[in-house]
Amino acid sequence: MKRICFLLGMAIAVSSAHADDITAMISRYRREHGLPAVKTDARLTAVAVRQAEAMAKSGIMDHDVAGSFASRVSGANMGRAAENIAAGTKTWADTLRIWKESSGHNKNLLLPEADSIGVAVARNENARYKVYWAMVIGRKDTKRRTEMAVAPSPAAANRGRKGGRAVKAETTEEPRR
Repeated sequence: MKRICFLLGMAIAVSSAHADDITAMISRYRREHGLPAVKTDARLTAVAVRQAEAMAKSGIMDHDVAGSFASRVSGANMGRAAENIAAGTKTWADTLRIWKESSGHNKNLLLPEADSIGVAVARNENARYKVYWAMVIGRKDTKRRTEMAVAPSPAAANRGRKGGRAVKAETTEEPRR
């Protein structure tokens, strides 16, 4: 199943097969570090899609462009969740590589208790970075919770240049409750 939209030069493509490949890559990386694999979660995928689309539409890479992280994950029934975002990388492999090289992003990829993940990519050829990535990883909460605590974002990490175009990534994490 693939969804493609064109809006003011913006293309959003979300492929469940592609998301499964990305999840497999992250799971393999986690297993290499003695951690359990993660599974694609529809709720986390929806959170990631919303974030990637909002960044592409606005041309701004920021955790709060689609609302605060806490508000976006509140309906996903997660006990703990973290988010990595990136912009300017052309492929998933490049994005994963810069996340692995950044301590904050890598910490999120290797969130010990994580069992679920959602990933998304959105494109806007009229925006500075062209390609926007979002990944939300977390642990399903077995108990229903009515409130989520909010922590400040560790913010900008891994700023650099790649192929003459800016490449940027950020990470944030929701604390345990």
